[in-house]
Amino acid sequence: MTRSDDIRGTEQALRHALGEQVRVTQDPFAGLRVAVISGEFIGLTPRARRERVQTLAPAADIVWYELLTPDEASFVEQEELGTPPDPAELPLWPEALANGRADEITVRFPSEDYGTLPSPVVATFYSLRGGVGRSTALAHAAKIIAGQGLNVLCIDMDLEAPGLASLFDIEDRVTDGMGVVQLLASSEMSGSIGSLDEHILRVTEEAGLFLLPAGRPGAEYARLLSHLDPSAWYGEDEVNPLRLLIEAVSSLDERPDVVLIDSRTGISPLAAPLLFDVSDINVIAFYPHPQAKAGTQALTRALLAAKSRRSTEKELCTPEVRFIVSPVPASPEVREVYSDRAQTWIRDWLSVARNVDGDSAVEALDEIVQVIGYQETLAVSDSVMRAQGGDDFSVVADWVTGLVEPRDALGERGSEAPEPGKAQVLASLQFAGETAENQELEELRGTFLSTADVDRALALDTNVVIGRKGTGKTAVFRRLAEASAAVVVTSPSGLDTHRSWTPDANVYMSLEQELQKRGLEWRQAWPVLVGLAIHQHLPDVPQPGWPQEPIARPGAGDEYLRTDLLRDVTRLLSHPQAPLLAEEWLQKIDRSLDSDHVLLFDALDTGFGNSDNDRRRRNDGVAGLLTAVGAVGPQLRRLKFKVLLREDIWREVRVPNKSHLSARSARLSWSNKMDYLRIAIKQAWRSYPFQQLVTSRLNKPDFRLEDTHVEYWPEEFVRNAWVILASERVSGGRTAYTDNWVWSRLADANGDHTPRTLTQMMTAAVGLERGFEAGNPYSRSIIRPRALVESLDEVSDSALDALQRDEFPELDPLLEKLRAIGSTPFAAEHLGDASPDLVRLARDVGLLEEVAGPRYKAERYRVPEMYRKALNMGRKGQA
Repeated sequence: MTRSDDIRGTEQALRHALGEQVRVTQDPFAGLRVAVISGEFIGLTPRARRERVQTLAPAADIVWYELLTPDEASFVEQEELGTPPDPAELPLWPEALANGRADEITVRFPSEDYGTLPSPVVATFYSLRGGVGRSTALAHAAKIIAGQGLNVLCIDMDLEAPGLASLFDIEDRVTDGMGVVQLLASSEMSGSIGSLDEHILRVTEEAGLFLLPAGRPGAEYARLLSHLDPSAWYGEDEVNPLRLLIEAVSSLDERPDVVLIDSRTGISPLAAPLLFDVSDINVIAFYPHPQAKAGTQALTRALLAAKSRRSTEKELCTPEVRFIVSPVPASPEVREVYSDRAQTWIRDWLSVARNVDGDSAVEALDEIVQVIGYQETLAVSDSVMRAQGGDDFSVVADWVTGLVEPRDALGERGSEAPEPGKAQVLASLQFAGETAENQELEELRGTFLSTADVDRALALDTNVVIGRKGTGKTAVFRRLAEASAAVVVTSPSGLDTHRSWTPDANVYMSLEQELQKRGLEWRQAWPVLVGLAIHQHLPDVPQPGWPQEPIARPGAGDEYLRTDLLRDVTRLLSHPQAPLLAEEWLQKIDRSLDSDHVLLFDALDTGFGNSDNDRRRRNDGVAGLLTAVGAVGPQLRRLKFKVLLREDIWREVRVPNKSHLSARSARLSWSNKMDYLRIAIKQAWRSYPFQQLVTSRLNKPDFRLEDTHVEYWPEEFVRNAWVILASERVSGGRTAYTDNWVWSRLADANGDHTPRTLTQMMTAAVGLERGFEAGNPYSRSIIRPRALVESLDEVSDSALDALQRDEFPELDPLLEKLRAIGSTPFAAEHLGDASPDLVRLARDVGLLEEVAGPRYKAERYRVPEMYRKALNMGRKGQA
């Protein structure tokens, strides 16, 4: 039978029983659309009318109905009668899957421009096939979100096989007549939704976690379920029980912040409107087996083409989409294989998505894909309330909470004291984005943050201070150099501690030649340099006893110069027993002192120069200095060595008994996130309007912030001050909270952080925020998340420039190779003929992270976010 015959046969059957006002047309996708006006419908419910038509035309595949009485038809314009809704607007499987076949799909996700949504944020957890941990992921995410202080309502929409009540260990509290099926069935008949209070169960008293169960399976449950017809809810003027349910949830007295819906698997009728209409974010669980590829691709494309209930005529709103790859084997190597396969598939599925500007709409797959390995403890657990090992699901929880509208940090007042407005605070904020060498001394004093690591570095008994460039070594140096007891032996150029005689690359080169000529080593030269430096600071200390003429005197004029320094070194080293005499001279000076003096050494990384030969000389010179510190230092009572050294140099140099020096060293690592945030808060604290704002919000009767240094604030106050400064959440990413986002983005490949990159980010973000605020005011914090995110480009450029120009110019060939590779992570073989020494250096300094494969062989490398942007490298998985 042809389609025309099908349409004619259906029309004839319906006209024979219902009258002449019948119109039957072909649906664009499949089946027939029927419009009928008949007195036979008087007194019948919409469902009864459909059943009557189905009885009259049992062989017809009818997918859309408009069934009216004559009186009802009188209110409908004649040209509208029998005109179905635009199929592209219907959130049903045929329409959605057809819309997803487009070559390009324009999307506008809620997280675009770091936006959020008014509560409740609705998330649907869905899978085409069962057994992939969908319900488990939902339950663990719900538990985590509730633990963060948000109200969470879980709705079991897996009506054919309900199970959430069992997962939450409250199945025995579900009674007959309770739940989703009863609510939807009653709504179909009455046109309204009943009170939800008697249907919702509180899962635990310790957190705001609630469940709306599907119902209690039984005969009546099965009868009601069989009558539900979700496709009919989207007809013209039809009651939509699903939307009524979501509206009722939004009106609850204890309004949820988040609604998590567990959907039925497969192409079930109710799953379609959950995914394509009511959800703000869809979490798709799948196992990357070839059987799942085609179906999940079609689903993903359909989701991209969907318009959520928040869409308007003027503004499109596309549901967010996230992916759980589960459960993969626990082996790291196998997990990596499945992760790569899943990301390759998803990258292809999302390649059609374009934002309103026509650009790729998905930046990085690693932020929207979570691979979850098989865990026996979870697999055998009967209830998530007792299960351990759900940490992998914190990412899933962040996906959802990242869309929750954050609390308005500038709209909650802790006191009635007058406070400044955002404009005043923003105008006064200033962060020290310059290096410590370029800061004014007064600014350095105001921004210097004391931590356990810093206090250890300042301690007199610490001989070596180790850290990456930017971790604060020079700030420690300048803090120590302020003291009258400081003796600066080597110093960064540009500071007032860098004198006319301070050794530079030319001095070190000439000194090496002198040492080679006399058969001496660097360890024997440093005591001489130290003695001469002490004389420039403390001219009354004893002179050495072996030269015939006084040393440490200007050769010409009034200023002691580098040429004078070299002259004196040469004279002092000319004696056959010079090394022994130099040590005895330092001991004599030490005995003459009645107070402690710190011997300071900084700028040893760049002070020797940047050529290959200069770096070789530097390593020899630093090794000699550390050898002298280890040998001579213990013999001195008042003179205290303090060598500030870049971490990679410390690792490279070979020193006898290095472990002894390690015991007297301090490492500036900034491994504590809260201390890292204190850097930004302390610098912002210099703004009096910011002080006023924060104290008015956070002060308590028993704790006043202005009476306590930022270093000693409890963590609760640090985090709350950060939220006022930089908001609480960045939406749409793997790390929903701004502090987590900053912490992860500013880490190098070794997980290390530097204060410099944070202050550079805050400086750039303040500048961006001032521009944004002029045209688009933002009231939730002083700096909006978008300003933080967009400042990362500038920070990345600065970080790479410092690494390449100031620290490791020898990395240039490798950096060019990374630019050519173009994306991260990448296979190790892509480095080709790159020098193993350069690759090792890149790993040591945090430019490359090794991703090991089987037998711990490097298979791939990853470039951290801090350098990736400046290298113009895409992230693997960009769609």
